[in-house]
Amino acid sequence: MPTTPVRVGIPTTLARDLIQRVVEGFVDQVTLELKNLKVKKSGTVKKVVTLGQYDLHVIIHRVSGKLKTGKPEVTFGANRVTIALPVTVASGSGNATIDFKWDGKGLADATCGDMEVTQEVSGSVRPETYPVSGGLVLSATAEQILAEPRFPLIKVRLKVNPSAESWAAVQKILDEKEGLCGYVVDKVNVLGIVQRLIDKGFNVRLPTEKIKSMAVPVGIEPTMEVRGQPVALAIRLGQLAITEHVIWLGADVSVSTGAEAAAKLAAREAP
Repeated sequence: MPTTPVRVGIPTTLARDLIQRVVEGFVDQVTLELKNLKVKKSGTVKKVVTLGQYDLHVIIHRVSGKLKTGKPEVTFGANRVTIALPVTVASGSGNATIDFKWDGKGLADATCGDMEVTQEVSGSVRPETYPVSGGLVLSATAEQILAEPRFPLIKVRLKVNPSAESWAAVQKILDEKEGLCGYVVDKVNVLGIVQRLIDKGFNVRLPTEKIKSMAVPVGIEPTMEVRGQPVALAIRLGQLAITEHVIWLGADVSVSTGAEAAAKLAAREAP
């Protein structure tokens, strides 16, 4: 408990409801988006001798994910407020270009030559849930307790599932390659490489800095009337104590009456 002469207790149920609404409302309005990402894989194909080299580039033009949160768990106690909530990448989409280039060497160059396969693909973002945790720093004025969010750097990973139509279009082009060229595309396993590259996902930072500070009113009136006489309170707030069920606010209070109090009351009521 604060050691000050005046102590005001705010039930944590009130603060918990406000915090839950603010946090849920923020996350459910966030869409994460990445643009112009490039991943690549290069290698050599051998069959006794070197047949050639390949370069596989995947250009992610755009990938976006819509976030949704579960109910935040807000805990009070030990002079701390902690928040834990599940954040889910609920839906999203992406589109990319697959560019496969083959540079044949020796006999392979004569029989298959150089080769390039380019295909546009699209897909949907894979749903996935991430635990997010942080806390609140509390400060107080005569009118309110202000809660400022404090979250560490949080990243979520967007993973894309290529559509069946896009995958089939790429496979059809590759299946048209025959002979040594067919051996090359089978050996390289273009689709397998692409799948492994996109399975790693793409990290996106969650913009937790956009969670606004929130205020819980405490209702201490600095001026009032008592039996028709003006009374002014000089309130100097000090200690905060956070327990499981109550946020305690400590204050030192001095009282003035008469003309001095009347002047303060008139100033408060002036438009």
